[in-house]
Amino acid sequence: MGFLSFGSRKDKIKKLIEEERFDEVMRQALKDKKTIQGLLELLDDGNPGIVGDALLLLTNITRDNPSVIREYLTPETFKKLLSLMERRSPYVRENAMLFSYEIVRNFPEVTEQYRDWIVNAVRRELKEGTKDQKGFLLVVIGELGFRELAPDVEAFLNVEDKVILPIEGKKWVPLKDIAKETLEKLSL
Repeated sequence: MGFLSFGSRKDKIKKLIEEERFDEVMRQALKDKKTIQGLLELLDDGNPGIVGDALLLLTNITRDNPSVIREYLTPETFKKLLSLMERRSPYVRENAMLFSYEIVRNFPEVTEQYRDWIVNAVRRELKEGTKDQKGFLLVVIGELGFRELAPDVEAFLNVEDKVILPIEGKKWVPLKDIAKETLEKLSL
């Protein structure tokens, strides 16, 4: 790190990603907050490969050292992740889901802090989202224990559409099966 280190690290991180130097980005993220900020800025990049890689790196950072990412979890971050789940690129969509899932698993206090906003966004996406998004959100509802969304989940009990989620064990699963599993979690 140079003596006068100002501004964003976005361009430097993008170059490292393009050179597939992911381990170096991971190491930097643990030492320098600007690396996390740069990765978040790359979520607006025009190249879906860069966006997907940035999401994957953020997911791995969250898994390995959740405290590093905590301060960046704002309503804007959640809104960005929801919009990324709508992208045409499966690489971006799936990595946005994975990052969101790690946030849910590692930061229940953050999701509780933004509970009202998240519940409203999830309810809206259950109506408007793709079938894969809906399947993912059904899993999230169960993980977060959003009992107030149980009636919305029940609407999927007869839906045969199969989804592919970037979560282990959730490949070609009918939405009705995910809904049943979610309702079981909510009834505990």
